[in-house]
Amino acid sequence: MSELASEPWARNDPTGRRGWTVLVVTTFGSLLVFLNSTATNVALPAISADLSIAAATADWILLSFMLTLSMSVLVVSRISDMVGRRRIYLAGLGILVVSSVGAAFATGPAVLATLRGVQGVAAAIIITGATAVISDVFPAHRLAGALSINIMTASAAGMLGPLVGALLLESLGWRSLFLVNVPFGLVALALAAKVLPRDRRARRAGESLDVPGAVLSAVGLACLLLAVNRSSAWGVTDPRVLGLGVAAVAILGAFVVVERRAARPLVDLGLVADRNRALAYATAFLMALPQAAALVLVVLYQQTVLGSSSVEAGIAATVTAAALVVTSPVAGVLARFLTPRAVSSAGCALTAVGYLLLGLSMTGAGTGGAFWVGLVLVGAGNGIFMAPNTASIVRGLPVDRRGIANGIRSLMFNSAQTLGAALALLLAAAGLAGAGIGGYDGVIGRGADPAAQVSAALWGFHLAAALLVAFAVAATVTSLRRSGGWLVDQTPESAAAAVPSPASRGEDR
Repeated sequence: MSELASEPWARNDPTGRRGWTVLVVTTFGSLLVFLNSTATNVALPAISADLSIAAATADWILLSFMLTLSMSVLVVSRISDMVGRRRIYLAGLGILVVSSVGAAFATGPAVLATLRGVQGVAAAIIITGATAVISDVFPAHRLAGALSINIMTASAAGMLGPLVGALLLESLGWRSLFLVNVPFGLVALALAAKVLPRDRRARRAGESLDVPGAVLSAVGLACLLLAVNRSSAWGVTDPRVLGLGVAAVAILGAFVVVERRAARPLVDLGLVADRNRALAYATAFLMALPQAAALVLVVLYQQTVLGSSSVEAGIAATVTAAALVVTSPVAGVLARFLTPRAVSSAGCALTAVGYLLLGLSMTGAGTGGAFWVGLVLVGAGNGIFMAPNTASIVRGLPVDRRGIANGIRSLMFNSAQTLGAALALLLAAAGLAGAGIGGYDGVIGRGADPAAQVSAALWGFHLAAALLVAFAVAATVTSLRRSGGWLVDQTPESAAAAVPSPASRGEDR
């Protein structure tokens, strides 16, 4: 056990004040990352026009960030365990600041996409570092509440990103989206340097990074996402796309084999041996697939089909974020009486209805009531789902395995968001191409036959929306397959069994 785990701040901080200070500082860092990750969505048309790039190329400005985030999350989590939380967290903030300066002055798509990829690595460090530091400084009985605040704030920030990005875009241009990271990033860096506990853990003898596992997971995921993204430009049956798909399956299969045999694996596959935990992971993956995709789809629909401004498109994300913030505390109340299976499944079902309403409202004739109700249901469903499902993943695990368990969840969440966004962009771009729009900076319905142009474009958006509904329905079914009833058993025997022993909490008697 690390020294931080055996001597947490909580033992010398009876009021919990320092722990909450750490929570505020790390949540500020997470907020900055999630705002940055989604604010660029509304700037894609402006960036495409300014740099004269096609839609298939512009996609990589978004996807490079999500790709490197997913590829590096497990690796940086492991490095954090080896070299110390504080050191790696501060490095992540520094990388974010420097790469933001470079992105703001980028003159070509390749440079911008590369720097967005660097920002993805920084984001992985900050996100996983925040969770690890919070877990170190909060005692077991306060940890769930602290993590729920961090997760809720980060999720809301991600949804508010398009509106913040739109306001900056309309007033200062797309480069301001990156420049704004610099002062706030420096503030976050200064606060973290002052507040975060010092690293005291010495590296154990024989402790090392699982390099084969890290390389295989990164390359396999890159092949998979590259195959999805390039299929719109090369065609689904193109030998290059098929080759990348086959390579992804083979490499990720080899990754599983390597992890099973490794003495110190990057991913502890034993965590998915429990059926309910495995189903919770699968549900989280299926719920994450449409989350980022819906945000991208709604923004593109409003701007390219309806001709809305970037600010108007950002308001839609604000509605979803508000619903998430309001319903997240409700999930905590419901969890007192209903099982994680019941609450999580209800959240999944709400999002399925929300995605359905969004798809039905995409008629090219404006945004009606169904559109806004759909956005509310998507936010409410995700708000209800996240906390109880995450709790069911870490429940019953000893303290030295909770970080790994949450790291796997983060990897699945980020990978699913990357894949889902890639699929949504692929289908939307195909629809726009059918309408004669080669990039995201065009607006349909202004050609010789506006009705035909709108009809040609909408099929891509409708197909993407149908895919979102399918993912949410699959998540609902998967969540319901978990064992257990609907109501929390309030008998004294079950209540006693639900309380982890001191040994399982990693605490000394």
